[in-house]
Amino acid sequence: MHVAGLYFIENIEAIFPKIEKGSELELIREKNNKYDKFAILVKFDGEKIGYVPRKEKKILANLMDGGKQLYGIVESASKETVYIDDENYFVKFKIFLKE
Repeated sequence: MHVAGLYFIENIEAIFPKIEKGSELELIREKNNKYDKFAILVKFDGEKIGYVPRKEKKILANLMDGGKQLYGIVESASKETVYIDDENYFVKFKIFLKE
């Protein structure tokens, strides 16, 4: 799965170079998110980098609401120029259950 919303993170240019394969991502349930009742925030090194994608999160949100702790591990991070002077950031990750 990928981190959604990287494009909207104001300081992503400073954070992104530190993200590498194997980095741990913190997943935080946002029950009071006014836009999405199943929102799960994704953080790297204490900084917000986006959210778990909409289609992937309902079951994960229910697990977290039930007391399960989840985290992510980065599989890949890339930056691509889609249009001239317009870079897009991509972070692909897997989710795991904390023991």
